[in-house]
Amino acid sequence: MRNFRILLLTIFSLIILSGCNQIEFATRHTPYLNTLLEQSLQHPDMQIDPAFRAQKLLLDLDGDGALDLVRVVKNTLNHKAGLEIIFGNHQRTEYLIAGKTLAGLSEDDLSIFQTYSIAPKHEKYVDLNVSMGENGDIPAMEDVPENELVYLEHDGIDIGMLESCGSGIIYMKNNKFHWIQTS
Repeated sequence: MRNFRILLLTIFSLIILSGCNQIEFATRHTPYLNTLLEQSLQHPDMQIDPAFRAQKLLLDLDGDGALDLVRVVKNTLNHKAGLEIIFGNHQRTEYLIAGKTLAGLSEDDLSIFQTYSIAPKHEKYVDLNVSMGENGDIPAMEDVPENELVYLEHDGIDIGMLESCGSGIIYMKNNKFHWIQTS
């Protein structure tokens, strides 16, 4: 009974934090959720970006059913921002961007972005790197050929800027990370 109360308290706390935009909580069951949230950085040249210290994303990037932890980090050597991804199955930790480029994204620094959220699985997106209107306008989804739409098989990371139209999604397909420009 005591464990059940602790579990309920943990879930209630996460729901409250979710309402404060400090954490996005996916509702899938993960028995090692607390352990995952308390993971320390695995790379000596990375630190959690102070601007995003309280923000963590919990999502299933690789589709294995286990929640993965995503945190915004900064490389202490080149001062470029990126993402730390701790896969919930505890098999690996990966660092994206922070001085390295990702296919489809020319930036090697995520410092210009201010918002990070979950792009839900089973959604379709228009990749503006592939489909752009004749005058540079953003096409409506129904005007884009089906073979040019990107379908997320798993959750993705939606990254954007507050006062701008710049945004995109990092997602996994066939165990590789990809970027699509969405605005």
